[in-house]
Amino acid sequence: MFHVHIHINERAVLVRNGVAERALGPGRYTFWKRYDLFKWNLDDVVFHTLPAVLAGMPPDWYETVHLAPGQYGIVLRDERAVKFLRPGIHRLWKLDGDIRLRVLAETEPLPQITDELRKVIPADELLETTVDLNQRAVLLRDGKPERVLEPGHYAFWGKQNKLVTWKLDELAFWAQPEVLAILPPAWFTTITLAPMERAVLFRDDKPMKFLRPGIHRVWTIDPNVAIRVYNVTDAAPEMTDELRAIIPATEIVEAQVRQFEKGLKYVQGRFEGILEPGRHAYWNHPNARIAVQVLDTRVQQLKIEGQELMTRDKVTLRLTLTAEYAPADAPTTVHAVADVKDALYLAVQLAAREFVAGVTLDELLEGRDTLTRYLEAQVMPRAEAFGVRLHRVGVKDVILPGEMKTLLNKVIEAEKAAAANVILRREDAAATRNMAQTAKVIAENPVLMRLKELETMKDIAEKIDEIKLVMGADGLAKILPLANGKADN
Repeated sequence: MFHVHIHINERAVLVRNGVAERALGPGRYTFWKRYDLFKWNLDDVVFHTLPAVLAGMPPDWYETVHLAPGQYGIVLRDERAVKFLRPGIHRLWKLDGDIRLRVLAETEPLPQITDELRKVIPADELLETTVDLNQRAVLLRDGKPERVLEPGHYAFWGKQNKLVTWKLDELAFWAQPEVLAILPPAWFTTITLAPMERAVLFRDDKPMKFLRPGIHRVWTIDPNVAIRVYNVTDAAPEMTDELRAIIPATEIVEAQVRQFEKGLKYVQGRFEGILEPGRHAYWNHPNARIAVQVLDTRVQQLKIEGQELMTRDKVTLRLTLTAEYAPADAPTTVHAVADVKDALYLAVQLAAREFVAGVTLDELLEGRDTLTRYLEAQVMPRAEAFGVRLHRVGVKDVILPGEMKTLLNKVIEAEKAAAANVILRREDAAATRNMAQTAKVIAENPVLMRLKELETMKDIAEKIDEIKLVMGADGLAKILPLANGKADN
């Protein structure tokens, strides 16, 4: 025996020997014979079966739907999406009166995407996007532009869908000609810049984007967007921090010349003029490559250190020289020599060698001013040829070898000793003459001698408490009368 139990949400067909013999609704069945049982769940909404089985089903159980290419179907139950149908032949159960089919063309927008609908549509066949307020987009279907999308939420069915999206904040955009053809003309404007033109896009009077020669398309949806075109043969605009941030350094040359500097302007490698202190800006383009060189015109110091030189009397010494100079003719300073400091260094060095080689050590040490005047006479004309004004040049240090220094010290010591002896002898002679003169005066005036003695005794008495005299009887006899005040005349 063959027992079958069909639930209320099921349907079945009995097949024997490849022929459908009976359709079964809900209930319990018992058969003597054995059958092939084909059973379906009505909750699946859509079913598939063999033609022989389908022939045994009552026509009021199902509905056959044909979806042509480019169409898709959404099966709704109680107005909720439960099944998504691709192009082809589909069979839907009709036993539930709350089931209906909605057929749409793939070129039509999908209905509002609910969570139920999002679940039934395969992810690879659903294109869902949100176009923001600062965006615009074009839908491409099978690689061809189909429609433009303004801000909003969109959903499209199909595997061959693709979006081309732009941000309006970028101000300029590029698109294929077929895409441009579908864009509304009010959305953008096309500008063509000649080889000698440049442009800057402004939004709210703030520079936002720099454009080089060529064809550019600019969004005009925002009324606050403006385009300013510049000719590179004219003066460059005043460079603000905002402009400086967007204009490439290769497109414009900017130089600042300070109060103590001179600027040299070159066009295509040729000197064109001197720039006075201030800020200067020039367009830089293939027909006029601009370069600016800034030269410091302040007085500068040059130190020629440790020059090994030999005097005419074969004494080796080292000289340290200094020079002060300032550029007087800026173009000549830059164009005459590669490095004016090196050129001056060499000129002073050679002049010093020439002078030292022609004098002795004594002449050099005694005539340092002569060396300075010689250096000035030799170096100044050279400096003028370099466009430089030489303010001062001279000797800072003269360094002698150790043995020569010791020898010179001995010579100086001997000279000073001899000079000291001369002075001492001169002083001794003067002292002797003074003593002779004093003795003559005293001899002619005995009272003066007595006054001198008393003065000496007074000086001695101020310094000591007592005086001890050692003398003989004769001396004492002479001194006692003086002590009693009875001395003879």
